[in-house]
Amino acid sequence: MNEEIRQLILQAQDGDTDAFHKLVAMHDHRIMALAYQLTKNKQDAEDLYQEVFMKAYKKLHQFQFRSEFYTWLYRITVNTAFNLKRKLSRFPTHEPDPAENRDPMDWIISEDTTDDERMEIIKAVRKSMEILPQQQRTVFILKHLQSLKIKDIASILNISEGTVKKYLFRAMEKLRMSLKEYQYAR
Repeated sequence: MNEEIRQLILQAQDGDTDAFHKLVAMHDHRIMALAYQLTKNKQDAEDLYQEVFMKAYKKLHQFQFRSEFYTWLYRITVNTAFNLKRKLSRFPTHEPDPAENRDPMDWIISEDTTDDERMEIIKAVRKSMEILPQQQRTVFILKHLQSLKIKDIASILNISEGTVKKYLFRAMEKLRMSLKEYQYAR
């Protein structure tokens, strides 16, 4: 663990709110991106983001330096997202407006793709990701959209590395089958 982060954690655990704000600033972009990828809705992502850092602040005294700080935050984010998803499943929600946010999947599309083709591909990928079971989708997001290592994903989700690899393999197989018409489009 980075010594600066370690010192900020220790200071924040001693009640230094400025140190906690610095920790938030160091991780807020990645947590917000993950929140959006998990919720697919700007408002829900913002709510999740706030909830994550509120929980982190309240539970910071429990952080024991057995993992990286961002791994601990990711675990809080994923668990909170699962809880939010259960809670929201009881209430109807609106679909996110594609113009409202930059799509986190823009990286998969080449620059020479037209806007219409780009939107079609993004819609297809989003729709395909919806067919994935929650655990497979979460592992896929953490690995391919958040660029986390297998061991970190295992730690965040509290599952074995082998289970992470199994979920990734199954997710990729389902996505390949669902998106096969786009594989040879170039």
